Amino acid sequence: MVTEPYRIRVKPDSELARLLDEIGDAPALLEKNGKLYRLTVEPVQDLWAGYSPQKARSALSKSTGALRGIDREELLADIHLARKQNSRGRPA
Repeated sequence: MVTEPYRIRVKPDSELARLLDEIGDAPALLEKNGKLYRLTVEPVQDLWAGYSPQKARSALSKSTGALRGIDREELLADIHLARKQNSRGRPA
């Protein structure tokens, strides 16, 4: 299972931001208590690259009836229960 990396937001006026500016796009190793952590620049991905409105419409059309036979109330109850669960990165 692929998990998203833990995101740490760096304040622009912090010492860490200054160090990141100093190294630029070069890979870096962070060392703490003998442990090394690799730091690389993550490429920005274009969310819309390869998007085809026609393919999206086709997929939506093919999905018609996918939930036929599902107990609507049970599904909604499951969704509401899942939303109450606490997870890392979820807004408070």
